[in-house]
Amino acid sequence: MIKMGISYPVWDSAMFAYTISAHIIIVAITLAMALVITIAEYIALKNKNKYYEALAHKLSIALVINFAIGTASGVFMAVELMLFWPEFMKLVGAVAMLSFYAEVFAFLVESVTLMVYVYFWDNFKNRWNHWLVSWGVLFGTGASAWLITNVNAWMNTPTGSFNIANYINTGVISGVNPLKVFYEPSTGPELFHMFMAMYFAGSMALLAYFAYKYLKSKNDDEKKIDTSAMKILSVVGVVDIILIGISGSIELSTLLTLEPLKYAMLELNMAPVMSGAPEHLFGFISNGKSIGFIPLAGAQSLLAYPFTKGNAGYIPGLSSYPSSVWAPSVVHDTLDLMVGFGVLMGLFWLAVLVLKIMKKDIFKIKYVLYGFISLGFLGMFTMEDGWYTAEVGRVPYILLMPYKANGQPLIAGHYGIMTIAQAASTSTIVWPLGIVIILFYLIIIPFTFYFNAKVLNLSHVDDDLRKAERDLNIPETGKDINNVNAGAR
Repeated sequence: MIKMGISYPVWDSAMFAYTISAHIIIVAITLAMALVITIAEYIALKNKNKYYEALAHKLSIALVINFAIGTASGVFMAVELMLFWPEFMKLVGAVAMLSFYAEVFAFLVESVTLMVYVYFWDNFKNRWNHWLVSWGVLFGTGASAWLITNVNAWMNTPTGSFNIANYINTGVISGVNPLKVFYEPSTGPELFHMFMAMYFAGSMALLAYFAYKYLKSKNDDEKKIDTSAMKILSVVGVVDIILIGISGSIELSTLLTLEPLKYAMLELNMAPVMSGAPEHLFGFISNGKSIGFIPLAGAQSLLAYPFTKGNAGYIPGLSSYPSSVWAPSVVHDTLDLMVGFGVLMGLFWLAVLVLKIMKKDIFKIKYVLYGFISLGFLGMFTMEDGWYTAEVGRVPYILLMPYKANGQPLIAGHYGIMTIAQAASTSTIVWPLGIVIILFYLIIIPFTFYFNAKVLNLSHVDDDLRKAERDLNIPETGKDINNVNAGAR
């Protein structure tokens, strides 16, 4: 069971965590690209604005690269799931596979509409029809992420999808309801928060790129295209950071009632209380005691039960559960980092709004542009940190047990349905495959970023704008564009 001092479950978990962490970067940027393309082309058509049209065209080509690499990564992950988690996938195949099947259809919508949108760009006489195709891309990318997240929500609260008691007692999968995976108790809050976090992270990554590009550019027309992108992404950033705060609050409230054990560890609560629970800033558990934290008296109860001013409401504690099923206490610190960075980014956007109210041209203020670049890193890190918190918070289980209203598991003494150790592969193939996975993403992620940047600078800006003028039926201001590389379309 051990190789190089690392157990199979630990190696399998580390490799899949690494894979998801890399894959989600591509997914987030792809989601953001699809959103910006749809908005940019709408503005271009409505206002006959060639800069927004050029922006949509350039981003659509970059999106093809992300789509291709994301597809390869998705196939890689599918194989990895089968090889690294055979027992888990056996249960998924019997109970929750319908969500994966539906994801194939979402992928089909995304792939067909993206190819039509990009490669038949010049074949649409009615440009509004072309814009409508972008909605297919937007729907397909979003639906793919949604359907995969469905499975994750099922892993957290698998209520009613199969006979859990019979499976625990006999290992036999029975009473399957494959549709239940689409509406588990945690599905709505998790989807809401996941979408907001991923769109924000991807949008901030794009914002960072265009801010950097704006600072480096010497061409006024190129700067106008970059500014067009930053205007869209700034609105997305302001709206999204508000929705992230709302969805995050809803997500924690959901954990409080549906996953009390995870909630107790995330908040570093040692004992359950009915009122006045403090908020713990950082800290960890040592020898069964929480230490090293900064307490904020009554803050946790107040946030959890604002309508009673924190004076009446159950807050779960770890002492209600055996220490053998506690997740690593580091998830409390990663939660605090996620919230802290979220607040920091929210304050940045508040400052930007104040500058805008003061009628400042925020896109010409260098410190704001540097702030945009910083947001690219902070947004992506915070999203990754959030996923780490959510997934490690489920340890030692890969599939949790549903909980009753009193905070105890549905089946007494069982705090999860399947442990990571039960789900993990013990085949020796996982060792060399893990090395391949590490190398694959070390190559593919920089490759993706490099070629995205190359594509966004693919042709001379004058050619891009002349093409945009033709698309929008604006009288052209320069030479004929027949020599524009058709492959760039």
